[in-house]
Amino acid sequence: MGCALGRLVLDGPLPLELAAVAVRRPEHPRHGLPPDVRVVDADALIDETDVVVELAGGIERPLTWARAALRAGKPFVTANKALLANHGDELARLAADNRGALLGSASVGGGVPMIELVEHLAATGAIERVRGLLNATSTYLLTRMGDGLSFEAALAEAQRVGYAEADPTLDLNGRDAAQKLAILASVAWGRWKPEGDVAVSGIQGLEPRRGSVVRLVADATRDAMTVGPMELDADSPFASVSGVDSLLEVSVRDAGMFRVSGPGAGGRATAGAVYADLARLLRERPILFGGSQ
Repeated sequence: MGCALGRLVLDGPLPLELAAVAVRRPEHPRHGLPPDVRVVDADALIDETDVVVELAGGIERPLTWARAALRAGKPFVTANKALLANHGDELARLAADNRGALLGSASVGGGVPMIELVEHLAATGAIERVRGLLNATSTYLLTRMGDGLSFEAALAEAQRVGYAEADPTLDLNGRDAAQKLAILASVAWGRWKPEGDVAVSGIQGLEPRRGSVVRLVADATRDAMTVGPMELDADSPFASVSGVDSLLEVSVRDAGMFRVSGPGAGGRATAGAVYADLARLLRERPILFGGSQ
């Protein structure tokens, strides 16, 4: 994803400059970067840039970087769902208090504009339910198991084609979907809801019947959030979602159901969502999680 975003910044239409790239091991050679782009340690970089973009993952060090950037009044753009699902409340307050901006469109849905849809509909103040297939890896695995593969064979295939990480624990135990659901629910109802509030059941040990349609469904109302496998009727909109596609539906009182879907995995799509956040900053219209206008 980092390489894909770097190419977008260097070659895309926005008037952006790639000032430096921060990596865990700056001494290692980096190929494909222009010679004037410095490779440095992240802790030395924040004071020197106008916008900080974090794609590292994890929580501890990204939280340190986010706090430093936002306290300095700088925009912080992230694809880090674990960071936002566990510390979004604190970071949004820092952004608001210091006239910074916190944006994370890429944290949910990859290139599918799920957060943007919820943000738009929340302006009506009448969202009743947010429900979706938010984890592309589990959707792929359950699709292939419905085709007759064993769990082990489906996982090996997903890893071979790049749809599952070498360590797929967060996908299998439901936490990846829970983090995304917590972020969407926070946007939907205007109050931060941490990942720990989600009742989670993963897909380990499932053996769907051949021909059945089982999906890992994330479901939130104002009062409760759940993630768990569910067998679906053939006519369910979720039943037609397969492979690495994701789908989100939002129920709005007196307005009906709104849906958005598309590929939920892939570095290029996720990098595009980060790039879109940078475009919002340039237009001085950050739409996510508070910030300066």
